[in-house]
Amino acid sequence: MVLTSRFEKTAKRLFWKTFGPQDSSAGPFRLKVGMSVLALRPDRLGDLLLSTPALQALERVLGPSGRLTLVAGERNESIARFFFPRSEILVSRKPFLGRLVLFTALKQRSFDLVVDFHSYPFSTTSALMALCPKCPHRAGFWGKAGKWQISRRVFNHGSPPPPEDLHEMEKSFLLLKPLGIQQPKSEIPLRIPEVPAILKERVKDFYRRIGLEPNTVLLAIHPTLEKADNRWAMEKYMEFADRMSSHPRIKLLVVHGRGEEINLQRFKALSSKIPNLFVLPQSDVLFILEAARSFDLFVCNDSGLMHLIALAAPVLAVFGPSEPRRWGPLKVGPFWPKVLRAKNHQCDSVAVAEVLRAAKKMLPLGKPVENGFIRKVPKRAPKNSSTIDRSFGSPS
Repeated sequence: MVLTSRFEKTAKRLFWKTFGPQDSSAGPFRLKVGMSVLALRPDRLGDLLLSTPALQALERVLGPSGRLTLVAGERNESIARFFFPRSEILVSRKPFLGRLVLFTALKQRSFDLVVDFHSYPFSTTSALMALCPKCPHRAGFWGKAGKWQISRRVFNHGSPPPPEDLHEMEKSFLLLKPLGIQQPKSEIPLRIPEVPAILKERVKDFYRRIGLEPNTVLLAIHPTLEKADNRWAMEKYMEFADRMSSHPRIKLLVVHGRGEEINLQRFKALSSKIPNLFVLPQSDVLFILEAARSFDLFVCNDSGLMHLIALAAPVLAVFGPSEPRRWGPLKVGPFWPKVLRAKNHQCDSVAVAEVLRAAKKMLPLGKPVENGFIRKVPKRAPKNSSTIDRSFGSPS
C-alpha cells in the first residue's frame, strides 16, 4: 500500500514536470457581471455545503446575465442542483470512463474564470479540470513555500495557503477575496430553497405513520457513519437511545446516508428492543433535509449529514480526530450547534453520560408547544450566547 502511494506520487510529479503549464503569468483580473465562471468542488457533501455560501456569493456577483458552471461529486448532484437551480451542474464520476467524459466536456468549453475550491491541499484531479477548458484566468490556493510548487503554475490568480485551522466556509471566501468578493462580517449569506412539494408530502406521510404529534419530541441520531474512527461507537449510540427512550414524549429516529446500509442493518439488530425508535426510510439528501425541519435535536458525528441537518435543526456532534475549528457545523438562523470532543481526540472517549447531559439541555422537554401537525419549538441560542450567524459549533 505504501509502495503504491509512493509510486502514484512520483508518477504525478513526473506528469506535471513533463506536461504541466510552464508559465503562470496573467494580467489583472476583475470579476464582472455577465461573466462565465467554472467552479470546482468535486468532493464530499460537507465540503460542498461549506462552500455553498461562497458559491452563492459568486453567483450573485455574476448576475442573471452571468453563467456559473459547477463541477460537483457524483453523490452531490442532487444537492448541487437544489442550491444552484440556475447553474449548469457537471458531475465528476470516479470511474475512469466517467472522468474521461467530464474532461472531454470541459475541453470543449470556454470560461472567463476557473475557481478551484478543491485546490488545497493540491489535487491533481481538480487541477486537470481547471486546465481543461479554454480559460485565461485560474484561481486556486498555492502550496506551502519550499514544497512542490506546480500549484503556482496551474493557478495564475493564486492565494497563499490558508491557515490549517481556518473553517472551510471561511477558506472558500478567502479564495474569492482577490476577486473582489468579501466574506460578510455578520450573517452567513446562505439561501436555502424549498424542497419539491412531492418530497414534503412523503415526509409528512412518514411522520403520520410513526405517530408524530404536536407534543412529540423528535430526537434523531446517525449511528451508521462508515468512517469508524470518526464515529461514536454503535454501542454508545444504542445506550444513549435506550436511556432517552424512557421519556414519554420522545420518539427516536435513525438517519442514514448513502452506502451505509450494512451498518444500518447492524444497528437495527443492536437496537431492536428500544421502544419508539424508527428509521428514516430514505437516504436521499433532500428527503433528509425536509425531515430535519421537524427534528428537535440531531446527535451525530462529523459528517456530511451533520452539515446538511445543521441547516434545518439543532445539532449535537461528537468529534474525534477532525478539527471542529475547521469542520464544525455552521450556525444558520436560530439553530445553535454544539460540539463535544475529548482531550485525546477520540470519539469513543466521549462518555454517554456527557452526551445525555448535553442533549437534555438542548431538547425542549417539558416546554409548551405550538398547535399543528408538525409543531416547532423555537430553537434559539442561549441568551448569553452570540447570535451572529457566522459562529460554528465549538467544543464544550
